[in-house]
Amino acid sequence: MEIKNIVSNGFSLNELEKRISSFAFISLRTALKSYFSTYKSSKFFISTVLNGNSMTQIEKDWQYGNEYIEDYSETIIHLQHFFELICKEILREKHELLVLNIDNKHELFYNLLFKEKVSSSDLEGLRTSEFKSTFERMCQLIRIGKLDTKFNFFNEPKNKVALEQLNLLRNRIWHRGTYVLRYEALDLFIGKYLLPLIINVVELPEYKNLENRWKYNTVNSQIDPITEIISECSNANFNIGKIAFLKELGRAAYNNPLDYKFKIFNDEIINRSKRIAEAEVHLEKYSQADRIYSCPVCGVNSLTSYIDSDGDMEEDGTYSSYWTCSWYIKCYCCSFEISSELKNPKDYGYNLPDYWYCL
Repeated sequence: MEIKNIVSNGFSLNELEKRISSFAFISLRTALKSYFSTYKSSKFFISTVLNGNSMTQIEKDWQYGNEYIEDYSETIIHLQHFFELICKEILREKHELLVLNIDNKHELFYNLLFKEKVSSSDLEGLRTSEFKSTFERMCQLIRIGKLDTKFNFFNEPKNKVALEQLNLLRNRIWHRGTYVLRYEALDLFIGKYLLPLIINVVELPEYKNLENRWKYNTVNSQIDPITEIISECSNANFNIGKIAFLKELGRAAYNNPLDYKFKIFNDEIINRSKRIAEAEVHLEKYSQADRIYSCPVCGVNSLTSYIDSDGDMEEDGTYSSYWTCSWYIKCYCCSFEISSELKNPKDYGYNLPDYWYCL
């Protein structure tokens, strides 16, 4: 089979009777999953971010690994893609020509201009305007009253600058591939500027019923990571550790295998997860597992704490003091996991158990 035949063996979302006409909310879901994963992918340098030390900035930057860089790039690229497709859908609702570059397609231009029938296959190969041009056109049409006032939030200075900077960051990945936002800068950019804008978009009437297409499963503890991150990032001195905790809740919520519509399939998953947790704890001296909790994400009793021992050793090899403390928890159902670089949830204002303790 020739390559042209291979790549033509697909279908258009526009031809399907679905409530979504593009990849917009697939990209949003992908972006959020990647962003929420940035705590987990920073586990080898998160203590430096949280506590600071005498290291130079270049020494700190050297600690960033491929996993964080991958999550960062996926976050930026897919968020930009989400907003670009949303802006183009808004313009398309007014007229298809507002997003197309078809100077040499004269018959197609005529048919579109006078709203004659055009097949989706005729539109598939056409180039659309770049995001910068699309966004500028949409904002101008909003400003002069040619688009519905429900889109006015796009023209707010804070939101315009946020999307312009998002597009710039995407281009620096796409065309040069050399620039990465540091951990705390990414949190502030996403939490203070982009998440509020995402909420504005998803609460539009045409998208309000699409939550299941992009959002994570409900967190058992009733903590909503997006809402809480927005709230925390609105503070002048936002708590990076608290945001890390919330991101891990969100990451695990996306990975939660429990089906809340067809609960009959959950029993096997729950029982297996509980058995693993119990086996970890009951391995006695061969395991560091110590206690089992109800997971704040999935609600299953499979969240296991792990302990470690240390002490002050004297010159003769004896210990003048010795302690055993918990340092890590992991859920064997939804994969939620944090380490003791973070504080106990109560210190962040959440009514959850103290996972960090000393025996």
